[in-house]
Order: sequence, then C-alpha cells, then structure tokens
Amino acid sequence: MQNHWKAYFIFSIKEQRGILVLGIILLLSILIGLLFPKPTHSLKALKEQKERGLFNFDPNTIDSTKALLLGIPPKQIHTLLNYRNKGGRFKHAADLAHLYGLKKDLLAKLIPFVVIENSKSNVYANDSNTKKVLRQSIWTIDINEANEMEWKQKTNLATNNIQGILQYKKYLGGFESIHQLNKVYGLTDSCFQVIRPHLIVNRAKGKKMQANTMRFDQWQSLGLFQDKEIWQILRLKKSKGGIVSWRDLVIELDLTQAQALALKQKIVID
Repeated sequence: MQNHWKAYFIFSIKEQRGILVLGIILLLSILIGLLFPKPTHSLKALKEQKERGLFNFDPNTIDSTKALLLGIPPKQIHTLLNYRNKGGRFKHAADLAHLYGLKKDLLAKLIPFVVIENSKSNVYANDSNTKKVLRQSIWTIDINEANEMEWKQKTNLATNNIQGILQYKKYLGGFESIHQLNKVYGLTDSCFQVIRPHLIVNRAKGKKMQANTMRFDQWQSLGLFQDKEIWQILRLKKSKGGIVSWRDLVIELDLTQAQALALKQKIVID
C-alpha cells in the first residue's frame, strides 16, 4: 500500500522533461509581464484624445468653431483672432504658449496637434482656390478705386479672387465697408485677414469729419472699424472728457501704420 502511494510521485524521464518545459514557459510569461507591462497610460491618453475630439490644426488658419471643439476658451479664441487680424503669425508649435491665458495642461495637449502649413514668416498658405498672399510692410489699396492690375501687384491674390472682388463691387455699386469683402465668393478668411490692415474704402471726396464730434454712424461710415471697435472709441472719448487724441486712437486700437494712414485721410483729429 505504501509503495502504491509513492507511485503517484514517481515520473518517467519523458514526464520530467515535460514538467521542466512547462516550468520554463511559466517563468518566461511572468518575466515578460514584468518587463513589458500593458500600455494602460497610452490607452488612457488615446481615450482622452478621442473624448476631447483633438485633431491636427494650424493656429494661423483655424476658425473659432474648430477652436471651440479643441477646448480653447472663447476669451483665448478672441485673443488668437485679434493677434492674426493685426498681422501676427505662429511660426512654430511652441509659439502657441504665447497665447495669453491658455492653461498649461490644455497647452500640453494641444501642441502635439499643431501643424504649421507654411513655416515662412512672410507668406500665408491658402486653400486651392487662392495663391499665396505676400505680406508687405506698408501699403494701402482702396477697394473702390483699385483696378485689377493694382490688386495683383499689391496683394498677389489669385486672378479669380480679384475678378470676384471687382464683380461684387459692380453688383453693389461700390463698397461701403472693407468687411463686405468677406462676402466675395472664393476669398478665404485667411486671405482677407492678411490684407485687411492695408484696405481702405473711399466713397466721398467731401470735407473731412472732426473726430471729436463724430457720432456712431459717422464712425461706421468710414468703413474701417467693426461696431465693437467704434464703441471702444466712443467709450475712450467719454473717459477723456469728450476729446480723443490721435495718440489715444493709435494706442487704444493698436493700429498698424497702414490703418493709421487710411484713418488720417478720412478724419481731422488733433
């Protein structure tokens, strides 16, 4: 009986080899698990990206709707658009850190998705309907008086864009505001924002208006400012006792040299 019990623990050479192989396999599986843990962090990051809807974007061309989808707060979106409107451009992904008020954790998540379409500092890349628009330091163009040749020489817009502008001007009987260019078919917002600081619109050759007596509608008739910028001027004038200086306007609205020259041609101001 005792010998029969011990027989259960006696293995042949073949069985011993099998047990050894199984032991080695078990040991290797444990070592592999220790050396190569499951990528739980990567999966979590991918899940988080999917939930937030992150995607590649160019801060030089992204619009406000897509910026909201990325989780950028409205205040920072306004700062971004204002920076571009004044001729600013992001050259590197890290430049996004200069966007005032953007939280560090959101910045860290956005930077890997930044794709700058064109790294050259003086050229904006546009879609297939437009050519590259050359940004020059100082020049102006009157959108009511410029012909096709002047548009081409100064803005380097594509021919179809220039012809669209001229046809729309003919349809309207003349532009009332530079912002009406936004309605020209085929002209992208990125193109408009590049040339906007250089645009002026003259409708009358009469006497210049006095800046310190101008009403809202008179500022609006200049075609140079949006409504919110006009209210900004009027509030500034009120805070200054009804008198606004040339220096005040330049600083308050952060005017470019081209915008300042265009304004000087239209109003009288001390």
